[in-house]
Amino acid sequence: MARKIKQAFLDELLTGRLNTILKYVREDDTLNLELRGEIITIYYRGGAILSIHQDTYSFESLSEKYHKDNTFIIPSLDNFDYYIQKAKHSIDVYITTKKNLLGEKDIQQQIVRENNYSPNSLDTDYFIIDTEYQDLGRFDVVALRWDSTSSARKLLKSFIPTITIFEVKQGYNSISNKSGIEKHINDFNEFISKRDIDSFKMDMINVFNQKRSLGLIKGMDKYKEVNAVNPDIEFVFLLVNYKHDSTQLKKALQNIEYCKFIYSNPMGYGLYARNITSKDEFINRFF
Repeated sequence: MARKIKQAFLDELLTGRLNTILKYVREDDTLNLELRGEIITIYYRGGAILSIHQDTYSFESLSEKYHKDNTFIIPSLDNFDYYIQKAKHSIDVYITTKKNLLGEKDIQQQIVRENNYSPNSLDTDYFIIDTEYQDLGRFDVVALRWDSTSSARKLLKSFIPTITIFEVKQGYNSISNKSGIEKHINDFNEFISKRDIDSFKMDMINVFNQKRSLGLIKGMDKYKEVNAVNPDIEFVFLLVNYKHDSTQLKKALQNIEYCKFIYSNPMGYGLYARNITSKDEFINRFF
């Protein structure tokens, strides 16, 4: 399903009844608003805190898995501020008390913040288009590589942006479980072979440009709209908090001919093209 939203939905956020919510999200960098085609969803620490449906503009509240309170407040435009504070606290409590932690989703949101609207976002080489993408494949982060050089930002003929999919893996246990390295590579290859890739790329371009117009990617007013990307889509693993002494990763890579990883620069979640490396280079540097 396409992630781009209708123009009428976009207009409601920009100038209509939903504009107060858009302003709230832009002023609170702990929140992340993602486009989901027929809905928009606001996330906090990786948890879906609120969804709004197109056409009816009805609100969908925090999932009951984050709270067990049958009288939990129902969100509306009138109580939005109060609702958000209550919902945030429920997610905080869930994260600190439940075994099923948000973990990697929380990290994904930090990646969005660092590359889309932090004070350093214009100095990174990637902007985040989407998180938790799902359509004939499930991917953690879909990004646009748009290098932070003057010539690249001007979209001169020598540079064309590239759609890059990042798969986030936290800790060594995530390497050896059923959704480990090899499975993600197979899922990506299947997605490329079965999905209408041209329509996927165009949808991601449209979502990126809509996010720009909503002010969810800061500082982009002086740059042209993106209307084309490279034919190839890049797939990269982003490892977080991996223990060097663990042998899980080396074992997982034994039967894999080729894949890519990215390093931090030197710490943090800013994404830089020069830090992407091949499997062999990664092994030589890491082990």
